[in-house]
Amino acid sequence: MFEFKYDYEYLIHLIYCAVFDVQPQEKPEGISFRNVFELGREHEVANIAFLSIEKLETKPGDDVYNDWKIFYYFSVERDMKQELEYGEVLDMLHKNGIRTLEAQGTVTKTLYPASELRMMSDIDFIIDPENVEKVKELMTDRGYNVDRPQEFELDAFNGNKMEIEFHSEFFTRYMYNREERYYRAINKPFDHAEPSEEDGLKYVLSDTYFYLYSLLHIIKHFEVAGCGIRRILDLYFLKKAYAGKVDGELIDRVIDENGFRESYDTLFAVEALWFENEPTELDVSAAINDIINSGNHGAASIQTRNEIRKDRGKGERFVKLKKLRAFIFPRKEYIYLEFPECRERGYSTFACQIYRIFKKLFRFNFSHAKRYIKTIMKSD
Repeated sequence: MFEFKYDYEYLIHLIYCAVFDVQPQEKPEGISFRNVFELGREHEVANIAFLSIEKLETKPGDDVYNDWKIFYYFSVERDMKQELEYGEVLDMLHKNGIRTLEAQGTVTKTLYPASELRMMSDIDFIIDPENVEKVKELMTDRGYNVDRPQEFELDAFNGNKMEIEFHSEFFTRYMYNREERYYRAINKPFDHAEPSEEDGLKYVLSDTYFYLYSLLHIIKHFEVAGCGIRRILDLYFLKKAYAGKVDGELIDRVIDENGFRESYDTLFAVEALWFENEPTELDVSAAINDIINSGNHGAASIQTRNEIRKDRGKGERFVKLKKLRAFIFPRKEYIYLEFPECRERGYSTFACQIYRIFKKLFRFNFSHAKRYIKTIMKSD
């Protein structure tokens, strides 16, 4: 029998029991079904935990149970809608001669016992950079509102709450830290893929590079703004599916040469602790705290704290002032990503700053800026 001190521990237990199809323990005193459900919903794992809820002798009260059940069926419905839209968009792209590559949720969910158990916030495609403008036109014609957050990326949304992202690299340069470690570690996606037998325009990553990219994607979330429970569960299924099938020497070299070893070891220690019942000698308490507090998509407070910690040796005051300056006057590369027209026109750093100020002048979010500055000043 396990002893559960915190709500998140019981949530992990419910997920574990669903994965391994074993009988879960009844909810102990001091644990709140409502809190467990809300945490699971925030991390997009409440659906898989519901499979264990159904096995309990004493289920949650009607209000919580109904909310939980609705969320589970919502995950099933969303999975079906995403699968249908994915197929239609894929067909549209290929009919227009655009090659595609998948490297995120649409592949990872095939590793789960059932695809609806691995929820996706959006559908991701990797395309060639020269096709970005063409894809923008196609998605607009399909009824999507299309945003271009970076020069070679697209975010598409429609009225049915469907979200599709198009990327041209595994990681965007300049986006996550000044060292560009993620981009440097793995790039040029199509160089590591082959056309599938069924369709010459649908490319499939090799096992080694899909596994490597998946690891680095999770590490990036963890290091930047925190990664949630769902990504730790992804690690379990990735490890289970690819153990012995990938080039371990290549992966270790990439992890070590780019400074990912500490995060790599920490994340796998948490995964083994939660889903393999393997104790660890590492102190993972801080990592678990961040994972639980980050939700599924990370937390701005964690991101700001992590960025400040990178420069801690230079003095707290210096680092916070530097962070505020970067918020008000970002680097030219960041402005190029946000406003590609500045790159096309060859604007200098000063010209980029002026252009950005005028573009944002009438849609500046003062409450957001206030919260952000407050987060910087309170970070340790």
